[in-house]
Amino acid sequence: MLVDAHGPATADEAWRRFTTPATWSSWAPLIRDVESSDDVLGVGTTGRVHGPAGVVVDFEVTGVDPALRSWTWRAGRGPAAVSMDHHVIPAPGGGSRALLRVPAPAAAAVLQPYRLPAGAALRGLVRDPGGEGAPEAVESFDFAFAPTYLGPARAFGISPATTTVEVGPEWLFVRYGPWRLATPRANVASAEVTGGFAWHRTAGPPHLSLTDRGVSFTTNGDRALCLTFHEPVPAIDPTGAITHPGATLAVSDPRRLASALGLPLDD
Repeated sequence: MLVDAHGPATADEAWRRFTTPATWSSWAPLIRDVESSDDVLGVGTTGRVHGPAGVVVDFEVTGVDPALRSWTWRAGRGPAAVSMDHHVIPAPGGGSRALLRVPAPAAAAVLQPYRLPAGAALRGLVRDPGGEGAPEAVESFDFAFAPTYLGPARAFGISPATTTVEVGPEWLFVRYGPWRLATPRANVASAEVTGGFAWHRTAGPPHLSLTDRGVSFTTNGDRALCLTFHEPVPAIDPTGAITHPGATLAVSDPRRLASALGLPLDD
């Protein structure tokens, strides 16, 4: 399960709020108070989150990567404990995106209702502008929609207004209607310009290759950039049980996207 929110807070400011437990109750509607062993999250930080109606959840932070602005915790106790990954990535124009991922199998249907409060919390995290530091360079890429692809795409909430590919200093982010793909740039292994797609196999929602489990975000049948990953990433499946060794992105300028990722292409 991947939940994300976009707002005007700088990535540095959103990261500060995310990793400072004393601020959580100011942007997460369901958090009333937080007890934490550290003022700033680090590996091994433990604590307790107090929610509504006397709900109390213990937690332990299991990973922190300041360079990627990522951290992981386990919330709850015993068999009911759930691991969650959190990321902050810069967005075009100086804002940021906050992401929460619950890996499979915990992201099964039992946790899907958590999308709503998680989304509200992430929106609160990035909603207020502010924060020090210059905006980070983030390149954005539009998808190239062929007329015959527009109708099937819109039936699934996919349109020029709901799609983008963004390349920042550390992250690749893909928005495709309600679907998301996010992975560190270091995880992108190679790129190849490809094309000649059959309409009935690529129009509409993302498509899963039955041969190699790659995912296709294709808005035309002519040209796209095919990326491969060192480690497979989730995208098409909301539970994250299905992961993809590669992704095909039908952006308007595949070569410019490859260049932004620092990946060579064969002439």
